[in-house]
Amino acid sequence: MMWHRIGIAALWGLTSISAQAEQSWFMDTPMREAYQALLVEQPTLAWQELMFALTQAPVDESHWAALKHAIINQTDCGQRLTKPNGKGIPHGLTISFVRWSGTSSIGYEIKISAQQIEHDTLLTVTNPAGEVVLSENLDANKGYQEIESGQLFTPITPGIYELRTGGHRYSLVIYGMPRRPWIQLTDYPDQKLIVDLPQTPSNCLAAAANWLWLDNEYRWIEQTPINLFEGTKSSTSSAVVKLPLTSPSDTAHLSATVSHFEYQGAIKVRYIEWIALPLSPGGTME
Repeated sequence: MMWHRIGIAALWGLTSISAQAEQSWFMDTPMREAYQALLVEQPTLAWQELMFALTQAPVDESHWAALKHAIINQTDCGQRLTKPNGKGIPHGLTISFVRWSGTSSIGYEIKISAQQIEHDTLLTVTNPAGEVVLSENLDANKGYQEIESGQLFTPITPGIYELRTGGHRYSLVIYGMPRRPWIQLTDYPDQKLIVDLPQTPSNCLAAAANWLWLDNEYRWIEQTPINLFEGTKSSTSSAVVKLPLTSPSDTAHLSATVSHFEYQGAIKVRYIEWIALPLSPGGTME
């Protein structure tokens, strides 16, 4: 996903200029207070102002994506955002926003994973429209667990999502998935994978691309990185990668994924693009 490079550069450049001198630079828009807080190097305040603005009225993502990118970058990939601070949050809580595609379909899903759950916990997620998109229990003393929304037939809407857990409520600022997929399968003249890694804040880990092999029950067998350096470059600077010629034993399904993550306080937020790749019965590419 392109996080509006020009806007980000402008934000970083402006932080070196006197805030008082630049007050007039910002028009009276919903994002004005957030931009001004970022100017005076108060990213946590800018985050609060961003969330407040997004709860007041719908704002197109193009007007706040670069701002969020800069705030996440200035808070150690979001880890220094003080809310949520871990109180009432299951250990290792990760919420993932997924877009998946097969040979003839596309869908969306929200997943939550956690580990070392001390008490049975009901987790509920609502989208920016206030609709419940996930509501499931995490059970105590079961180790690592995952719960899923099931297939969503509409795209991940950018904006404020609310996570409710153990009587606590946490607001999360979520990007939408980009119109241009991060991974695509070409059909002509032969099947190859086009990978376009999204840009991430410099204080976050870079986005990663992986092959994922699954068995007949869709259980994990093996995951290996996609070596983008072995691919060629397309006219848009995307990597064009050949599909694997071999696969681990018992493989029935092959997928490719691109993902990146950030933190919003104690919660890890992942964005995942997932594409299914058909295999022949022998485990080789069709």
